[in-house]
Amino acid sequence: MTDFWESVVAVAEQPCREREYRRMLALTDKLLGHLELLNLHGQRDLDAATKRDIAMTMGELTPRARGRFPRAKTVQQALDGLFEVQEELLVPLQRWLHWDPLFSVQIGHSA
Repeated sequence: MTDFWESVVAVAEQPCREREYRRMLALTDKLLGHLELLNLHGQRDLDAATKRDIAMTMGELTPRARGRFPRAKTVQQALDGLFEVQEELLVPLQRWLHWDPLFSVQIGHSA
């Protein structure tokens, strides 16, 4: 496949990948909100229901993002870990929003 057609395919697939990353980010936002409420109420340790929510959320993420989450035992550790996960999810989203691979180099001209 030529570079041109690889770029066309990449651009065509981008909206699907972007939606998937936005969905994963929304899942982590929901969990983050729950953890912040627990923190505000002074809960130090993770309860069983929250541990299940964390496990379910992590199961929906990319392996790289999931790998950023620590073995959290406390609400604060889970909050800190979730910010690391969100950072991993935001990197590709930022790239897609600020970089268009098909039009970044004019066809027939060198960069």
